[in-house]
Amino acid sequence: MTTITSKLHKKQRNYLLIFGFLYLIVGGIEYALDSGSVLNWSYLIFGVVMLTVLAYQLYNKRLFSVIKWDSKKLILKAPEQKPIVFDRKAIKSIKLTDKSLTINAGLGSGEMMDLDYFKEEDLAFFNKEFVQENSSRAEAYNFAEAS
Repeated sequence: MTTITSKLHKKQRNYLLIFGFLYLIVGGIEYALDSGSVLNWSYLIFGVVMLTVLAYQLYNKRLFSVIKWDSKKLILKAPEQKPIVFDRKAIKSIKLTDKSLTINAGLGSGEMMDLDYFKEEDLAFFNKEFVQENSSRAEAYNFAEAS
């Protein structure tokens, strides 16, 4: 399967990083001032859990957008979401702009994906390999159907 992957989504990484360190600092200050409270330990534990979740997401590449395709299907995966699979034959139209990808696959089936974090070279490759090939196949089908 051909794959293009986005750059790291910094907003989603930063909120876990900032709040994780903030909870660790607050818990550390509370622990230094009063070491017997359960609340102090909860701040420290919550900070460690947030930083562990961030490390897990970075390790499993969950903070990246991914577009995969082959001759039979197209798979879109945005950060923090499950992959969305489209059968290539079911796709009616594809609209690719600088900022978004819109897939129309019939009644109530479709998806719009933000492309802010993808490289221009990767998007040009996707456009050449999948979008233009898919549109030429659809036009050939429409011409054969019309005659």
